[in-house]
Amino acid sequence: GKKDLPAHQAVRPFQGRSDFEPDRRPTPRATPAINAALAPAASEASAIAGADAELELLSEFPDADAQGGLASAMLHAHADEPASQARIVERLKQDGRLESLFGEVFREGNPYVEQPHRTAVVRALDTALARGTVTSDDLRTFTRGAYAQEWQQIGSELATPDAK
Repeated sequence: GKKDLPAHQAVRPFQGRSDFEPDRRPTPRATPAINAALAPAASEASAIAGADAELELLSEFPDADAQGGLASAMLHAHADEPASQARIVERLKQDGRLESLFGEVFREGNPYVEQPHRTAVVRALDTALARGTVTSDDLRTFTRGAYAQEWQQIGSELATPDAK
């Protein structure tokens, strides 16, 4: 239990909340969109740290299809956290894995992926485009690459987000 932790663990400022504690934040009065813009950098930083930690898990899976499935599942899990989504997209892009992993998500017959994951990828890319993490030039390059067909599909879904 908690008693076994070394003393210095307890001194660190508390980051976020544990699963066992109710959320004590006051109920926001403003609409969520406004709140997201006003949210302190700390919440964005913790979202980014969480996304980074999850991305470390990808390296444990050797197959691109499994990695794509995991990455899309992460995006699906963070559907309401644009900071986390943008970070995941940004890191995958930095690592040069964005094209292949998201391509895998849209590849016919990937056993690790379900439709909500594809929707999450499209939404995350939409957020990334809005934030400038990914550019339309990136997308154009991807539509000519190894996953050209898949990225053309992603592009068409980005253009018409409501067409599921």
